[in-house]
Amino acid sequence: MPKLGFGAEQRVNRIIAINPEPLMRHIDPRAAYAARTAQVHAKLARLQQLADDHFGHDPNAVHWGHVGDLGRVEQALDELLAIYDGKPD
Repeated sequence: MPKLGFGAEQRVNRIIAINPEPLMRHIDPRAAYAARTAQVHAKLARLQQLADDHFGHDPNAVHWGHVGDLGRVEQALDELLAIYDGKPD
């Protein structure tokens, strides 16, 4: 299967295959680490903006679906924290 880059799709026998190799594989690991760190910081900033804006919900009109969504977000954040410090907050 030809390599099309990270996230690129190719149809093979009616199945879509995702190439898991990022294009960064030929970059110095320190440069790749710095680039990924910048991407993480940008996503954290965006998440903070969404949280500050009540995730786009009217605080007076929240329902149990919104509570469930935040539960999933909290669980995902716990999993991410566990990667680096071994324990969720």
